Formats: sequence, C-alpha cells, structure tokens
Amino acid sequence: MRVKRYLVDTMPEAMEKIRVDLGMDAVILNSKPVKSGGFFGMFSKQQIEVIAAVDERASQREDVGFSAADRPKDVSSKPQTQTGTYTAQQAYRRPTVPRPAVEKPTSTAVEQPTWEQPVTAEQAKQVLREETAVTLEQHVPRQRAVEEASIKREASTIGQNDVLANEVRDMRQMFQKLLVNDLSQQLPQAIQDVRKRLLEQEVTEELTAEIVRQLMAKPAPGNEWTKEEAQVGCHRIISELMKPRTEASAKLDRNVQYAFFFGPTGVGKTTTIAKLAANSMLKEKRKIGFITADTYRMAAIEQLKTYANILNVPMEVVFSPKEMQQAMERLSDCDLIFVDTAGRNFRNDEYVQGIRELVEQGTNSMNYLVLSLSTKYNDMKAIIDNFGEVPVKHVIFTKADETQSFGSIVNVCQNTNLDLSYITTGQNVPDDIALATPDMVAAMIMGE
Repeated sequence: MRVKRYLVDTMPEAMEKIRVDLGMDAVILNSKPVKSGGFFGMFSKQQIEVIAAVDERASQREDVGFSAADRPKDVSSKPQTQTGTYTAQQAYRRPTVPRPAVEKPTSTAVEQPTWEQPVTAEQAKQVLREETAVTLEQHVPRQRAVEEASIKREASTIGQNDVLANEVRDMRQMFQKLLVNDLSQQLPQAIQDVRKRLLEQEVTEELTAEIVRQLMAKPAPGNEWTKEEAQVGCHRIISELMKPRTEASAKLDRNVQYAFFFGPTGVGKTTTIAKLAANSMLKEKRKIGFITADTYRMAAIEQLKTYANILNVPMEVVFSPKEMQQAMERLSDCDLIFVDTAGRNFRNDEYVQGIRELVEQGTNSMNYLVLSLSTKYNDMKAIIDNFGEVPVKHVIFTKADETQSFGSIVNVCQNTNLDLSYITTGQNVPDDIALATPDMVAAMIMGE
C-alpha cells in the first residue's frame, strides 16, 4: 500500500493531485487544517493536510451496492475522473438529499451505509477501516502462504547436508555403543573386563568404545587375550591418547611471570597455589609474590596470608580488576606472581567476566582452570563451557585422594582444548602435587 501526504489550499486541489499521483483507486485516510509559514507564529497561512493511500493489488471496489440511478449526478457524470472509492468521495461531499435504502451486496465487500443523513468524517473513517480490513483478509493469507512455502523450500535445501551428516554420526555412535553395552558378549573375557573397568572409571561410552576398538585391532599376544595383556594394552592406548595433551609445557617455566588460578567454589585453588609457590621458591629458588582477588569468601585473604607469612613472601589484595595493574607494579621485583581469584558460582556471567578482565592484565602468564575430580563429568563440561570466554589453556585436577573414579581426566582432555598440567592428591603443602604424565593417568584409571 502506497501512502502519501499532501499540503494544499483547497480540497479540489488535493483531489486533483491524488488522482494524478495515486490513480483512481486512491482513498483519503485523513485531512485536517494546518498553518504553515509565517514568522514566529505570525502571518501564517491556513492550509489543509491530506493523507491518501492506494492498494495497487486490491480489486476495484468502487460503486459497490449502488446502481447507476442511485449515484449523485456529479459522480455519475464523470466516472473516469473521480479519485478514491465512492465511499471516500461521499464522505467529503456530504450529500444532504435523502437516499433510498440499498440492498446488501452478495459479495464479500463491506456493507455500505445508507445516506439518509449527512456523513460525518468519523463515519467515513470507519468505512475506510472496514474496507482496508477486508482487503487485508484477502491479501495477507495468500502472502503468508507464499512466504511459508519459500521458507520450507530453503530449509529443505539447506538441511539436506545436515541430515546426511547427522545420519553418519548417529551410525558411528550406534556402532561404538554396540561395543560397550551388554550386547557385546562376543568380546574375549579379558577385553570385557577392561571395558567394565573403563566404564566404572566413568570414561564416556564413546571413548571406551574407541579404546576397545584400538585394543581389538591389535593381534592377541598368544592364542587369546589374558587379563594382564589386556590391561597392559589398554594402559598403552590411554597413554597414547593423553600424550598430545601433556607434551605442551604445562609447568611454570622460568619465562612465566604470572600464574592465574580460577574455577568453581571449593576445588582447592588456594591450597594448590601454596603448593606450587613453595616448590618454586624452595626447589627453583625463585622470588615469588601473591595477589588475591578473593574478597568474596570469608577468611580467604587470611588463608593466603598465612601461607605468605610461612614462606615470607609479599602479598597484595585487589578488590577490582582496575587495581590489578597497581598491585603488579608493587610486586615488579618478583620472578613469579601467583594470582588467586574468588571461587563463586560459575553460572554467574558477571563473575566470569571479572575473571576474564583479571586474566587480561597479565603478560607472559599461565592460566589454570582448577577442577575437582570429585565433580561429575557433566558438571565439569558445564564449568568449562561457562569459562569459555576466559583465555585458558591448562587444567589442574585436585582431590584425587577423595575419589576412586579418574575417567574424567581423559574425558576432559579428549573432548576439550585443555592440556593437562598438575594433579593434587592431598592437602599437605608443599607435597601432594605432581606434574601429570600420560603413564600416571593410565595407571590411575587402570588401578595400577
């Protein structure tokens, strides 16, 4: 629908312009007197503002419900020069001659009012609204049907490749699950025992199936697999899987100046920092310092301060990322600075954003995500996803002494981009922490 505004001196002038611009099917939506020009409101000119519109797709609906004998003389005498519908024209002509009642049209057109009384502008607007509603009822469903058909065609074209890829992935997962569920009784007993061990360690079904597949692809050392041979083979496969995730330098080398530690509540970040700081100072003879941003938890500052007093190292407290740079400058003479962050709900976006701002303050830094092995793997995945905006490369697993399931180590390292760094096995400082190796992880899972 085209809508146009006119500013004219008289209504005949407006009708002429509407007829030229919009054609015979145009209707007048509104008109009102306005003042234009002048100087500071004085000497302004009285004009008429006219709003007209035309629907080019609508069928011709003029003279609905009126015969040629019923038309006013000025309308029937010039049927080709009138602008707008008959109803709109009559609204502004205001005929005063009583008109006989007309029969209701049999078509779907809007019922026209009788003209026994002069037509007011409000009545004309009401008729125009009803005519517009009828036009939209006829046009909108057709347009909506065309749009829906177009969307369906595009979705069908775009989704063909996705459907094929999903089918292939589903077939692969089905095959993998067949190797690890109770239907795979054809496997040798020793392989079944290994599979059972992996599942008990909470290794995912897909990863367990891959390990069993690689194990079965190797020839049996003897006539059949023994329990010891299956365990050794599984140990070797797990070690090979973990090797790419432990080859990168995960320890605090001499070129590292800052070490940031973050993670959910209660995973042991502060104790882990104390262990690494003590080893760096006592074994590597490095000058260290502490910065804590954990002002949320009660006694968190006192806990790290206790370790700082025992090691006789400086410590700074920051309450916002803006204070981080000043604290770093005050500890600029230290070789290595450990930064402890607050442990809070990892689903809190504001908390994660604050961690990201802290981490961005450091250069030549190592960022460690600290996870507890007593946490379920599904929760670990949620934690890692929520910390996705924080630039992190390494993961430290704590509380290995509080669980008997270590499959989450393999799951995390195989399904994320995190490299394995350290594993803690208790609360003794500076002991109970070790640099993780592929053989260590394999031995923990296989119970060796």
